[in-house]
Amino acid sequence: MKNYFKDYSEKFKESAKSILPFFAIIVALYLIFMSFNIWSFLALIIATLLMIVGMSLFSVGVDMSTMKMGGYVGSHLSKSRKMSFMIIYSFILGFIVTIAEPDLMVLAEQVPGISSKWIILLTVSAGTGLFLALSTLRTLFRWNIKTILIACYIGLLVFAILCSANYIPLAFDCEGITTGPVSVPFIMSFGLGVCAVRSGKNNQDDGFGLIALASVGPALAIFIVSLFLRSDATTTSEIVHTVTTAGEMGLGIGHEVLNYMKEVFIVILPIFVFFLVYNFMYLKLPKQALIRIFIGLLYTYIGLILFLTGVASGYLPTANELGAAIAGSSVWWIIIPLGLIIGFFLVFAEPAVHVLNKQVEDITEGIIKQKTMQMSISIGVAIAVFLSVLRAVFEINFLWFLIPLVLIIICLSVFAPSLFVSIAFDSGGTAAGALSCSFVLPFIIGIANYFGYGTMLYAFGAIGFIALMPVVVIEIMGIRYQYVKNKAKKTTKVKPKTTVVIYDFE
Repeated sequence: MKNYFKDYSEKFKESAKSILPFFAIIVALYLIFMSFNIWSFLALIIATLLMIVGMSLFSVGVDMSTMKMGGYVGSHLSKSRKMSFMIIYSFILGFIVTIAEPDLMVLAEQVPGISSKWIILLTVSAGTGLFLALSTLRTLFRWNIKTILIACYIGLLVFAILCSANYIPLAFDCEGITTGPVSVPFIMSFGLGVCAVRSGKNNQDDGFGLIALASVGPALAIFIVSLFLRSDATTTSEIVHTVTTAGEMGLGIGHEVLNYMKEVFIVILPIFVFFLVYNFMYLKLPKQALIRIFIGLLYTYIGLILFLTGVASGYLPTANELGAAIAGSSVWWIIIPLGLIIGFFLVFAEPAVHVLNKQVEDITEGIIKQKTMQMSISIGVAIAVFLSVLRAVFEINFLWFLIPLVLIIICLSVFAPSLFVSIAFDSGGTAAGALSCSFVLPFIIGIANYFGYGTMLYAFGAIGFIALMPVVVIEIMGIRYQYVKNKAKKTTKVKPKTTVVIYDFE
C-alpha cells in the first residue's frame, strides 16, 4: 500500500507540473476576453483538479496494467510463430483498443453532417486493426520502416488530392486521434513485447513505429468510406456554452461523470476480457500477477473518468466560447500568436505523451532524454496550432498546408535515422490526444463559427496538423543527431603517426 501511495504522489506532482502551466494560460485568456462568471470560472478550476488527479491515477494504472498486458500478449504472439494466428489477433487487438478510445468518441460526436458516430468509430477501428496487423508483420520480418511509411504517406497524399475536400481534414484528424491514452500504452508495449523475443541488435528499435503505421489505417479507411457518404461540407458545429449557475455546473459535471463511467467501462471491458481469455488459453499467468493487473485497470478506469470529465465539463465549452470571443474582439489578430502559446503548453498535459517519452528514454538507454522529446513535440504542436488558427481566420484550403508538409516529412524520412523516423511518427500520434480533441478543436471551431466558415473544411484538420508537425521537428533532430555522431567518430579516429626524421651529425 505504501508503494502505491508513493507512486501516486510522484505521479500527482508530475501531473500538476504538466497541467498547471496550461491552466494558467486559459485563466489569463478567460479573464481578458470573456465576461466573468463565478460558476463557469469555478467549473474550470474543478475541471483542472479533476484532470490532475485523473492523470496521476491513469499513469499509475497504465504502468501496472495495460503496459504489462500488451507486453505479455506481444511476446507470446511472437513466440507462437504462427503467421495467421498473429495477424488475426493483431487485428482484433487494434480494433478493440480503438473503437473504445475516449478521444475518438469525443471527435466522432463533434463531426457535423454524419448520421451516426458509429460510422466513424467502426471505420477508424477497422483501419487501425488492419494496419496494426501490418505493423506486426513489419516488426517480425524487419521490413524497412522508412520505406513503408514513405509509401503510406504518398498514398495518403494521392487520396487527399483525388477525394472530396469534405473529408480530407477529418481523415487526418482520425489518423491523429486514434492513438490516445488507452491505445498508446497497449500498442507500444505490444510492439516491444514482439521484439523482446527476437534476436538481433536492433530488436528493441523495431518496437517503435507500430503507432505510426496503426495511425495510417484510419485515414485511408475514412477516405474509402467517404466515397459512399454524403454530407454538407459547409455545415457548422454548434457552440457549447459555459455554465452560468451553480445548478448548471453541478448537473454538467454529474452528467459527464455518469457518461464517462459508461464510456470508459466500454473502453476497459473489451481489453480486459480479451486479456483474460488470452491468459486462460495461452499465458497461464499466476494469480498474483492478474490481481495486480486488475488493480491497475481500476486505477486506469477511475483516472480516465476524472480526466475526461474535467476536459469535457470545463475545457471544451471554455475553448469553444473563447475562440469565438477572441475572434470577435478588437484585437482579433492576437489569436494567431496565441495559437503558438496554446500549442506549446498543450502537450505537457497529454497523458499519452508522457508514456511515450518515458519509453523512448528507457529503450534508447538515455540517448534521447524525456525533456528533449517533450521540447521537440511541444515545438511541433505549437506550429501545428498556429497553422490551424491561420486556416480558420483566413479561410485557407487544408491542402495548401498539407501537401508541402507531407512532402517535407517524406524528404526528411529519407535522411533521418530509422529509429528517429519511427519515434517521430509515434510522437505525432501521441501528441494528438484528449486536449487536442476537447480544447484545440472546439477552440478552432469557435473561430470558424464566428467568421461564418464551414467547420468541416476550416476547423477540422487541426488534430491532423498536431499529428504531423512533431514528425518534422523530431526528424530534424534525428538528422542533427546523426551528423554530430558521425562528426564525433571522425574526431576520435586514431591519428596517423608522425614521420620521425633522423638527422645524422657525423
